[in-house]
Amino acid sequence: MAKVDEKNLSLKTKAERFEQVFNNSGVGIFIVDKNRIIIEANDAFCKIFGYEYDEIIGKLALTLHLSYAAYVNFAQVAFNKVRENQALNLEYPFLNKNKDKIWLRIAGDPIPSNEQVLWTITDITKQKKAKEKIAHLNKSLQKELNIQLQILRKQDRQLQYQSRLVQMGEMLMMIAHQWRQPLGAISATTSYIATKSILKELEEEALLNEIQNIEEYVAHLSKTIDDFRDFFKATKKKEYVSFETIVKKTLNIAKPVLSTKNIVLSKDFSDGQKIYTYSNEIAQVILNLLKNAEDALCEKEIKDPQIWIRTYEKNNFICLEIKDNAGGIEKSIFDTIFQPYVSTKLEKDGAGIGLWMSKTIVEERCFGKLSAKNDELGAIFTISLPK
Repeated sequence: MAKVDEKNLSLKTKAERFEQVFNNSGVGIFIVDKNRIIIEANDAFCKIFGYEYDEIIGKLALTLHLSYAAYVNFAQVAFNKVRENQALNLEYPFLNKNKDKIWLRIAGDPIPSNEQVLWTITDITKQKKAKEKIAHLNKSLQKELNIQLQILRKQDRQLQYQSRLVQMGEMLMMIAHQWRQPLGAISATTSYIATKSILKELEEEALLNEIQNIEEYVAHLSKTIDDFRDFFKATKKKEYVSFETIVKKTLNIAKPVLSTKNIVLSKDFSDGQKIYTYSNEIAQVILNLLKNAEDALCEKEIKDPQIWIRTYEKNNFICLEIKDNAGGIEKSIFDTIFQPYVSTKLEKDGAGIGLWMSKTIVEERCFGKLSAKNDELGAIFTISLPK
């Protein structure tokens, strides 16, 4: 096949080739002169803007712009730069024949001999609208997310407030329990003194003994108040403390109640390492777990009720385990026990937020883990705090 001699091609053939490429390039092409008058355009250009060829040729490029200000701005950011041989690849909004806004990706090349510019354009309106829609959806979703976060924070504050009320109620019951015996003793002592006085049988030595007894009972009541006040004191300071120390502090509050219900406590503090944590808040978690164990043992009327407490180290965590022999957590609620308002004691005034609040304290406040499982005897709750 003979090689084509480009030099010998007629001007007519070259013109036909240019026209073929010009009209079938797949992108819009148009040429403007130095006055920004449209002097040539291909079929793709006409299709993008919606004009017939004769409608647009000879028109000022202002016809294609959103406004006169946009037309002037385009001269600054594009037309003048291209005429100075600067590279350009720009996304810019225009108007079609129906006065609808369209987005084009536009690039230009200068034709120095005639002070003209050849522009190539691609319609990216669909892509732009899709991006704008996504941006709008993201903005709407972010707004909705912020609203939901505010609702959740409000609910969280309400749950914490409710948890405090529950704790206060349980605290008052424990105080009442610990006060009942000494108050009864004081009442019996004063009745004895009054009866002996009426019968003229009260000797001075006996009176002094009974007064001393009353003073001891009052001191016990005062100590009980101090214990509870220290136990529930809000503190924002961490301290180095062992689980053994925290448990002993907790048992000052809980043990009298457990003893009256014949619940046997077994303790094994094999790991005495100290942890850096909020001791009062961990103590409240331990108290809640002991109270849950006590309630389960009493509710199921376990013949020989027991609670085991032990400490150990595992995977760089110091662990405290509280176990009972109440038969374990029911399978139907096991996976939800740490969610708010889930309780096995709802019919007995259970609020269903104790375990949720305990998990929040251990995991979000103290960066540890609170977990639960069953064994052949009962439930096992484990507090794991980093060394």
